Amino acid sequence: MSQKSLEEQIQQLDEQLSSSVEHQEREAKFAVEANERFARNIACFEKYYPQIATAISEYKVREDFCIHVTTTGVGNFVPKNHHAPIYGDDPISQVSAQVEYGIQHPTFSATDYTASPILEDDKRIHIRYMGALTKAFQEIQAEQKERLTVLPEHFPSAMIFGIGLGYHIDLLLEKTSFDYCFLIEPDFEVFFASLFCTDWFSIIEKVDERGGSLFFQLGADEQTFIQDLETLADDIGAFSVVRSFCYQHTPLPEIIELIQQWSSQYFRFQYGHGFFNDAITGLAHTVHLVEKNTPVLTLPQQKRVDLSTPIFIVGNGPSLDEAEEFIRENADKAIIFAAGTAIASLSKKGIDCDFHVLVERPYYNYKVFGDFLPPEEYKKTNLIGLNTLYPDTTDRYKWSGVAGKGNEAGTFLLEVVSQTLNNKGIPLMPYCNPVVANTALSFAMFSGFKNIYLFGIDNGNLPTGEHHSKDSIYRNNLEDENEEGLVCMGMNGKYLPANFGGQVESNDLFMGAHFQLEKLIGHYPNRTVYNIGNGAKLKGAHPVRAEELLPLPEANRDINEQVEFLKSDFFEQFDLEEFDDTLLGVKAFNEICDHVLGLAKEPVSSVKEASDNLLRQARYVYAIRNTALHHLHHMIKGALLYYHCPMLSLLYTYTDEQFTLESYAKVNTLWQGYIIEMKEYYQHNYRTKCDHGKD
Repeated sequence: MSQKSLEEQIQQLDEQLSSSVEHQEREAKFAVEANERFARNIACFEKYYPQIATAISEYKVREDFCIHVTTTGVGNFVPKNHHAPIYGDDPISQVSAQVEYGIQHPTFSATDYTASPILEDDKRIHIRYMGALTKAFQEIQAEQKERLTVLPEHFPSAMIFGIGLGYHIDLLLEKTSFDYCFLIEPDFEVFFASLFCTDWFSIIEKVDERGGSLFFQLGADEQTFIQDLETLADDIGAFSVVRSFCYQHTPLPEIIELIQQWSSQYFRFQYGHGFFNDAITGLAHTVHLVEKNTPVLTLPQQKRVDLSTPIFIVGNGPSLDEAEEFIRENADKAIIFAAGTAIASLSKKGIDCDFHVLVERPYYNYKVFGDFLPPEEYKKTNLIGLNTLYPDTTDRYKWSGVAGKGNEAGTFLLEVVSQTLNNKGIPLMPYCNPVVANTALSFAMFSGFKNIYLFGIDNGNLPTGEHHSKDSIYRNNLEDENEEGLVCMGMNGKYLPANFGGQVESNDLFMGAHFQLEKLIGHYPNRTVYNIGNGAKLKGAHPVRAEELLPLPEANRDINEQVEFLKSDFFEQFDLEEFDDTLLGVKAFNEICDHVLGLAKEPVSSVKEASDNLLRQARYVYAIRNTALHHLHHMIKGALLYYHCPMLSLLYTYTDEQFTLESYAKVNTLWQGYIIEMKEYYQHNYRTKCDHGKD
């Protein structure tokens, strides 16, 4: 028995020795291949992604960094702070099964294009064509055709969460192709390890040959992921993400967190593109404001303002009432900005503001604000707005100044005028939209103020149900038609955490405003922002109950003098009597529209051909970006996005290609009509102020 046991032990030792020798041979072979692969990958990244190549060359690996070679001869890796490797003993087989499952059971991002309101009485071009688009999609959806349940050979976009060692990327791209592929990896070290395991040079060259786009988001986390993705989408167009194949490679908590964030924030990529009527009225309003010699925000030559002066930014949210006594008692120690309709609430409370902040361009808003307060009340205060503001608004105030709003056709022309007359550009206030509270806080932080108090910036209904200040122009009981006052915008079941427990019910607009406020606060880290009341919690701001506020200390400063310094130091008049209309580029816009229209009219015989045609249109329009025709890019960009996003989604929704192409043709006909009307309208109305809301 012992003799047999000894033989077994000898055989076992012999097998272990053989296995060890084989493993050493595998490691030696892998080491040669891995080093060659790493060198080729570095050369490829230096050519296509120089910033990533620099990050790779500067990266310092941890002391125990090691790529393990499996019995199948490929690399495996244990990420830091983890005890197990990413894959099992046969990574390629494991990943192949995962890729095949992902193809057969795909997850797609999708948008409901049938839910947009149809406003029959609104005759603006964009509103009419969006109404027609909604009706078209309602008819298409009513057919109840079978939808895609398997990833096709081509798809618009891919959101791949987790790069791992990259094995799945190559396998996936053998099965299908994408116009835009986003690779999201929180752990840069894992990506670094992949450089030894995956032929990135082959993947990148393959995508390039196909005319696709490959984007790496390395080191992505919950603080930067959506913001970086928004920046990318702004550069290349939101159509790059709206119809995406979503693939999770690794099950790590940080990956799951990013997927959840993508899911919850996806709505941000569906709106806010701007649109033609907004663009042309913003352009016209800018021209009128310049010719009225309205002071424009510039970089100050001197700063006489005491930046420690407290700033009160007052919105019309219900938490304003909680702080009414504090604001009144400290009004002479702070500069007060009233955001939008909050000016009426403050007036009713007997509190004057130093600046009224407005952003809306429609005539309707100009008219409505004229009814809120008597003219003499407006003449007591100053106005800060954006260059899109209805121009006649400035006549109401004792002084008015405007700032350039980013991503606007008129702002680019404002930049041209400033460069021409003053040999300098104009600053753009960051994150200054979508609502007036964003503009007010953006201006205060851009100016450099260190202590900012937010009152009534609730971004929704309080947990107790209130929707606005009790002194606001809105009805307290929205369902009581006999009550005087306006009906405010409804909330739609979106929720944000409140400062002191519970949730604030919100909607897409205020969710967007809240997101922008948080980005703005993060953009200026060395400022103190107090968020008063139990409105929506703001990351980076200090939540404070109104009753906990301490009286502001007496300071050796005159608030009226500080206000005057703020106006004179930060704003400058252009002294331009008449705008040069040749800068507006009517002929160039005609040519742009004709070219896009020509592409849209080309016949297509497959979904892929139609998809490629949309891509050619989009890339032509985006090629105009950051050129001398930049304002014309903004003139057509919003219309293109609001039509191309649903058109692209339509192409990759149904299994019946014939039905898809017929449906696409109907929507494409609408898109062609939109282009024709834009071209005709622009050449006759580039100076026409917005008349939306006139009787």
